[in-house]
Amino acid sequence: MQQIYEPGGVYFFLPIVNAWNTLPISQQNLLMTTNPAEGDRPVPDDITFKTKDGNNVYIDVNVMWRVDPKKAGAIIAKVGQSVDEVKERLIRPISRSVIRDVFNEITSEEYYQVTVKNRVANKAKDELARELGEYGIVVDMLQVQQHRFDQDYQAAINAQKQAEADVQTLVEQQKNMEVQKKSELEGKRSEWNRAAEDALGDAGRVRNEADGYYQTKTNEAKATIAAAQAEAEGVRKEAEALGKLGGDAYVKIQVSKQLSQKRIWLVPGTNVSTMDVNAMLTFLLGKSKGAVEARPEK
Repeated sequence: MQQIYEPGGVYFFLPIVNAWNTLPISQQNLLMTTNPAEGDRPVPDDITFKTKDGNNVYIDVNVMWRVDPKKAGAIIAKVGQSVDEVKERLIRPISRSVIRDVFNEITSEEYYQVTVKNRVANKAKDELARELGEYGIVVDMLQVQQHRFDQDYQAAINAQKQAEADVQTLVEQQKNMEVQKKSELEGKRSEWNRAAEDALGDAGRVRNEADGYYQTKTNEAKATIAAAQAEAEGVRKEAEALGKLGGDAYVKIQVSKQLSQKRIWLVPGTNVSTMDVNAMLTFLLGKSKGAVEARPEK
C-alpha cells in the first residue's frame, strides 16, 4: 500500500517490511542551452524550431518546475523515483515538443517583435503546464533566453540591421545639415539686414549733409542778394540825390570829405612860405555848407 508523508515530520519505518522513496518538492530547473557549461547536458542542448516562413531558429530555454506533493506517489509509480529520472523521462521530452510546436506558429520577423514573442512564450508555458499537470508536475515559469538563426539568414539579418542603421545615420546627418544650413542662413540674413541698415544710415547722413549744404548756400545766396539790393538801393538814393536840387553841392561835399582825410601842402618855388590847403578846404567847406543851408531861404 502506497502512502504519502508530508514534509517536515519525523517518520519511522521498518527497514525490511517497508520501502520508501523521497522526492524534493522545491523548484527545479531544466536548462536547455547551446552552452554545455551552463546547461543540464555536456553538449549543445538548445531547442530548434522552424518558423512559418521556413527559417530555423535556435533558442535557449529554462523550464522552472516542481513536484506536486499530493501526486508524488503517482510520479514515483509511473515516471521515476528521483528528480533526474523525472526530468529526463518526462520534463525534457514534453517541454521540447510543446515549445517547438507553439513557436512554429510565428514567422521570423514576428520573433523580433517583443510583444509577439512574449505572447507565444506565455502560450507555450500554459500548454506545458496543462500537459505536465496530468503527471503531478507544476510549471512555475518558462524563460526564453538567447536565440540564433542559421548563419546565412543571420548574415542577411545583420546586413539589414546595418542598412537600417546606415539609413538612420544618414537621416540624422541630413537633419543636422538642415539645422546647420538654417543657422548659416539666419547669420547671412542678419548680415544682410545689418548692411541694409548701414546703407540706410549712410544715405540718411548724406541726405542730411546735402540738405545742410543746400540750406547754407541758400542762406548765403539770400544774404548776397540782400547786400546787393541794399547797395543798389543806396546807389539809387545817391542818384536821386544827385538829380535833385543841390546835387552839385552834394558832390562837392563828398569830394571835400575825401580830400579832408589827406594832408596837402603847396610849396611855391620862390617863396619859402607855405599854404595850408587843408585849412583852406575847411574854410571853403564851411562856406559851402552855409551856402547850401541858406539857399532855400531865398
